[in-house]
Amino acid sequence: MKLYFIPFACSLATRIAINEAELDADFIQVVPDGTLPDGRAFSEISPMGYVPAMEAGSVTLTEGPAVLTYIADLAAEGVLAPPPYTRERYELTKWLNFISTEIHKGVFAPLMSRHSTEGAREWSRDLVAKRFGLLEAHLTGRDYLLDSFSVADAYLLAVLNWTEFAGLSLEDWPGLKAWRAAMRARPSVAAAMATEMPLRQAA
Repeated sequence: MKLYFIPFACSLATRIAINEAELDADFIQVVPDGTLPDGRAFSEISPMGYVPAMEAGSVTLTEGPAVLTYIADLAAEGVLAPPPYTRERYELTKWLNFISTEIHKGVFAPLMSRHSTEGAREWSRDLVAKRFGLLEAHLTGRDYLLDSFSVADAYLLAVLNWTEFAGLSLEDWPGLKAWRAAMRARPSVAAAMATEMPLRQAA
């Protein structure tokens, strides 16, 4: 399995998931607008140019929730996701979609894009209170989004790592801030961040 990533992008969640499940994968760093080590353009794998992307035999996947779900299904049952066809599994799908649309794309993408207008950034800032407030209410007193660690936690941690870069603070959401700190101390997360930090600094 090949996983394409950019250091400290949302693809960090895939490395966390691989670490957590003790799976094997080849991680290939993507250079924006560059070619891959095998000479292909990354757009041949990910037409939008987004990470994460994955190749596993005849399967090629893009979009974070899809890639994370695939990894979860490779792991031992219960390690990264609840069993299929259960209420908890649909809760996982809900959280993956919420993080993808409301947090990743809704809040952070406009704030971190060099091409955003100030109007777009202001619109995103206006979204923060309701979305972070929902996470605060859910995670206060909880260790995870579900009853145990899942790929949704990996994804949420990956995007919440961007708060300082995006000019946001978690001071108004102490439960969410505490959850992020606990996640960063989790061995699978700490190892993933330690691997990617030098790559980010060198990029």
